[in-house]
Amino acid sequence: MIKNYYYIYIAAALSIIIPFPPRFAYGIVAILLLNILIYGGFGIKIFAEKFNLQPMVTSLLVFTIVALTGIYKQLLILYAPSIAFTSGLALYLTAFSSYIYGNVLDTVGLSPVEHIIRTSKRTGLFSGLVLLFFLLRDIIAFGSITFPAPKGIKVITLFKVGEVYPLHFLATIPGTLIVLGLIFALFSYINRKLMILRRVSK
Repeated sequence: MIKNYYYIYIAAALSIIIPFPPRFAYGIVAILLLNILIYGGFGIKIFAEKFNLQPMVTSLLVFTIVALTGIYKQLLILYAPSIAFTSGLALYLTAFSSYIYGNVLDTVGLSPVEHIIRTSKRTGLFSGLVLLFFLLRDIIAFGSITFPAPKGIKVITLFKVGEVYPLHFLATIPGTLIVLGLIFALFSYINRKLMILRRVSK
């Protein structure tokens, strides 16, 4: 089961990291939407349980996620039209990510309070790791940190990079996939070692 969760997290991360431009500002936009959708989905699950609508919970979740994504995009257009335009369909891929990730955060055997605690821990860890990836890629590939701004993105330059800069490769899709592959391989290796240690300790 843990292994299945691991692959679901990989799919969720890929559907956020790959479609968006490789700047920290877009990572903030994506993760903010992800959290809105995760907690919105949590609210729908609680609502369905309270009013005995469990057979409809999947339909309600999909409708809520799509509706919240549409509202978020309209608000983003009002705040930063260029970011909204550049993000495009990537926002809806984030909605897909929140759906598959939200399904991991089930309510079986948990009270609403226990569920919100679990949701907060897992979502916080996942969000932090994805944001960290966006941040490090922004710094290493561009020598800057960016933030969302009404006129686009605000760039804070940390160091100058020339036109010929090998680490720009990390900002490309192939470069991103290579780095993510190495990270996931490392996590998988560490996870296997921890499982071996647990078995030995028993």
